Amino acid sequence: MALLPVIGLFLLFMVPMWVNDAKLDALIDRLESYPQPPKTYGTESGAEGSIALRGNGNHCDYRVRLTLSTELSVEELTDYYDRADIAGVDAGQPSVTVWTQPSELGTSSLRMVIVELNDGTDAGLDIRCH
Repeated sequence: MALLPVIGLFLLFMVPMWVNDAKLDALIDRLESYPQPPKTYGTESGAEGSIALRGNGNHCDYRVRLTLSTELSVEELTDYYDRADIAGVDAGQPSVTVWTQPSELGTSSLRMVIVELNDGTDAGLDIRCH
């Protein structure tokens, strides 16, 4: 009986984090399962995601990054993913940023790029977002 308050407090803080982690995992799955643009190839690492408070305020920021090798320009990739029907964390579409990695892949026409999705929700009780 003495442990019930401790268990209750633990669950009070952990359940919101688990819920937001599941939302992040779903966003990662949607990005990875969306068809890649032509002349674009995935890497072995897959997408990576994080949840944090970026900036100020009382909200959770979700960030998902996917590294690709491509023959397309950054502008072509940005247009492709801006038009992509990838649902955000709760509703709407996440914002998309694409940039080139500093190193090129040898002398080929392929370049390494990062596709980043950003979205946000209310912080709720997730302590990472306060």
